[in-house]
Amino acid sequence: MILRDMTGAVIFASYRKLFHCNEALEAELQAMLEGLKLAIEHSQATIVIQSDCAVALKMLGDGSLDRSAYGHFVSEIKRYLNDRVIIPVKILREQNRVAHCLANFGRCGDSTACWLGHPPHALAS
Repeated sequence: MILRDMTGAVIFASYRKLFHCNEALEAELQAMLEGLKLAIEHSQATIVIQSDCAVALKMLGDGSLDRSAYGHFVSEIKRYLNDRVIIPVKILREQNRVAHCLANFGRCGDSTACWLGHPPHALAS
């Protein structure tokens, strides 16, 4: 995940290994939840959640109770949506390259990492 300010400057970037993850949708929802928690801690501004996963964004916009296997993630994210101004936005996969690179770091390694004020140097260009 990556948190940016209104000008696009990086506040922090991070990844972590998900040891029990069934599919990409679950990973996306976990990243949204974790990023949302961190964004709320670090900013009072309006939060824009950008994702290239239309299914995850649709789950957040649905007003009914989600009874899927990931309903607990969706319910927790929705609780945060009630407390702050949070705007979910669908973006193209090409616009999400840094987040995908971070996700690959987490998928390929057995670690967690966080960078404050900048993305990893390998992604800074």
